[in-house]
Amino acid sequence: MPAAVPLIAVVAGGVASAAVGGGILGAIVGAGAAFVVSSIGVAAFPAKRPTAPSTPLRPGDDPSAPGAGRTQSFRQPITEHQIVFGRCKVGGPIVFIHSATDDAGRADGWFYAVVVLAAHRVRAIGDVWLGDTLATDPKFAGLVRIDRHLGDPDQVANANLIAETGGKWTAEHRGRGRAHVAVRLKITAEAFPAGPPNIAALVEGADTILDPRTGATGWSDNPALCLAWYLTAPFGWKASWADIDIPALIAAANICDELIGTRAGVTERRYTVNGRVSLGEGKIAITRKLVAAMAGALVVSGGRFFIHAGGPALPAATLTSDDLRGDVTIQGSRPRRDLFNGVRAVYVDPAKNWQPTDAPPLLASNYVAEDGGEQIYRDMEFPLTTSVATVQRLMKAELERVRRQREVAFPANLSALRLRPWDGVTVALDRVGPFPARVTGWRLSPDGGVDLTLSEEDPAVWDWNPAVDERAAGDSPSVVLPNPGVIAAPASIAVDTPTGAAFAALGVSWSAVGSAYLAGYELEFRPASVATWQGYGGALGATAASIPTGEPTAFRVRAVARSGAVSGWREAAIPGAVTAPAVLGISGGVRLSGGFPADAVRLQVFEASSNSLTAAVKLPTEPTALPWDRTGLTAGQTRWYWLRAVSAEGNVSALAGPVTATAL
Repeated sequence: MPAAVPLIAVVAGGVASAAVGGGILGAIVGAGAAFVVSSIGVAAFPAKRPTAPSTPLRPGDDPSAPGAGRTQSFRQPITEHQIVFGRCKVGGPIVFIHSATDDAGRADGWFYAVVVLAAHRVRAIGDVWLGDTLATDPKFAGLVRIDRHLGDPDQVANANLIAETGGKWTAEHRGRGRAHVAVRLKITAEAFPAGPPNIAALVEGADTILDPRTGATGWSDNPALCLAWYLTAPFGWKASWADIDIPALIAAANICDELIGTRAGVTERRYTVNGRVSLGEGKIAITRKLVAAMAGALVVSGGRFFIHAGGPALPAATLTSDDLRGDVTIQGSRPRRDLFNGVRAVYVDPAKNWQPTDAPPLLASNYVAEDGGEQIYRDMEFPLTTSVATVQRLMKAELERVRRQREVAFPANLSALRLRPWDGVTVALDRVGPFPARVTGWRLSPDGGVDLTLSEEDPAVWDWNPAVDERAAGDSPSVVLPNPGVIAAPASIAVDTPTGAAFAALGVSWSAVGSAYLAGYELEFRPASVATWQGYGGALGATAASIPTGEPTAFRVRAVARSGAVSGWREAAIPGAVTAPAVLGISGGVRLSGGFPADAVRLQVFEASSNSLTAAVKLPTEPTALPWDRTGLTAGQTRWYWLRAVSAEGNVSALAGPVTATAL
């Protein structure tokens, strides 16, 4: 049974978390090791000022740590550990600096530095940058030596440092469990005119990540798997795998791995995580960054962790009035202060030296119009996202979620025990059209029930059309996003015009509504002898129906969105009947006259040789005005006539007549 549930990264505001990590990151060196800081080291690596960890207010918002990773190395005696997820360029704390006479006899010609890149084992340490230049650049030929250590739990100390530092670096300085590089530079004015450069490396992060789908352990940039790894890590939540709901994790991992098209014509996985975090940020902040990278949530329920990635939710239940134990409250719109119609975001662009980069802004002009023409932006940061297409999907999902404005305070009975936060549901209450929602609040009530908070959310939040939704980097056009609260009415409606004076049914059809939010249609009819509209079944997926009726009948149809919003009605009314019909004999026929209805486009004329409607036959010609001459009769022939109006939609009026005359 779900317990009182905080929804981490969604409603975790005000939750405090003690900072994890900290301490002396110089654990790469053993106890009693000496730190040697020369004057050249002081000049090249100014001390980093300590900053207090901060907790972001919302998923993706972290004003203290823009960007996916700190690419600057720094010197500081006490600092926090950092963790690397996926693949990113990172610097780190310099835990050892040394200088020595080089092979040309120049004092301080050799410069040594050890930079810790991650507080755990990594899969690989790739390219290394010296300043903004790769260490493999020809200008560094013969001047650079880089030893890479992946952070194995049993790794040995760097042999070159032991041999060349005069006992400063010993065999005890193994750096077990710490990924690091040991760099030796030969300082020359040509290669290093400003002295020792900043050192950073491209790191492929933790390779001890378990994938329960295969049982394999290795490297992964799947956000759901990385979050599970962090939950079980000794520097994380210290959970056991028994504390994690595996089916939920597998479902989240599968969503992250879904292939999504991009504007470039290729596919990429829906969500990836690439960046570094500092343990000094605290567990809540780190968790928020991970779930923000997959637009998801971490739910703690019944003492277990449920990991969710952002994607369409299959309804776990339909909540009706039978599930209520009290009065329900529906908030139809969000407070103005919570609304926005545009998103500006920062992500990390590998093509721009892994620096924080502005994503193309998203501004929905239709939502701007709803907000009275005021452009309201939300600024967000996605420090663990490195794809311009992915960050735009995250931005669009965030905007679409906030524009679904209905929120329901649902005092449920004990039937709601089957639900937990993040579950999808369908809200179907009396006098409220069914609409999809997600459980965003869950609390046991003292009076024996469950208080649910339901936020409107339909599957179209996660729709993505790269040809329309993705903008090129550097572009900032105003775009129009479909509004889930507005859906167009069918453009037209038509009635199958009967050809006989009597009929048993009328066929009606309407044009399809081209909307991603379309759930179906509502059709109603009203026979002429009935005062009120009558519904025809439930929501229709088809665009045609046959209504049993033997009298003139009006029809109307409207579209229904998945959010529960409805369009205006498209109606096929009963046209007015011909007024004061009359007929007189003329040479070779008769002349029909009367008042032609204003809402008719033509008339049907039924003719019989006796006063018998059942024997009457519709004439082929359908006059569009009165009077109208019926010719082709011989002198002395007597005929009876009935007239029926036909509307532009094909609907028919009541019959007017009979009238009779004899041809002259």
